[in-house]
Order: sequence, then structure tokens, then C-alpha cells
Amino acid sequence: MRLLDLSVQGRPGVRGHLALMLALSRSMPLLLSIFMIQRGVTLQQLEERLLMIAEITAKSRNQRREREKRRRLQAIGADNA
Repeated sequence: MRLLDLSVQGRPGVRGHLALMLALSRSMPLLLSIFMIQRGVTLQQLEERLLMIAEITAKSRNQRREREKRRRLQAIGADNA
């Protein structure tokens, strides 16, 4: 982390923050797996947890899309009436 912080110091403002966020977002899967393994979670258990989170996220996203679609269709129907 310290090296990442040092690499961003020469870049003021938004650019530096963006560089930091991109580097962190790319390294998070590796960091997550390291921390979970240290806690005794096997790679298979980690994979099962990640798949479960992905399923929940996809279901939530699809429900949100359906709500938005219904709202748009209702708005179109109200405009045509």
C-alpha cells in the first residue's frame, strides 16, 4: 500500500485519486482471497461464497430493471391516454 501511495503523490487531485481507486479495485480479488485463506476458508468455500453473492446481485439487478421497465411502460401508457 505504501508504494501505491507514493506512486500517487506526484499526481494532484482527481487523477491521483482515480489512479489509487483503479489500483485498489484491481487488487481486491487477490487481497480478499488472501484474507479469507488466512481465516481458514478454502478456495472452494471462497468460490461458493462469491457465486452466492453474484447470484444475489444479479437477482437484485434484474428486479430493479423490471421495476424500471414497468415504470417506463406505465409512463408511456399514461402519456397516450
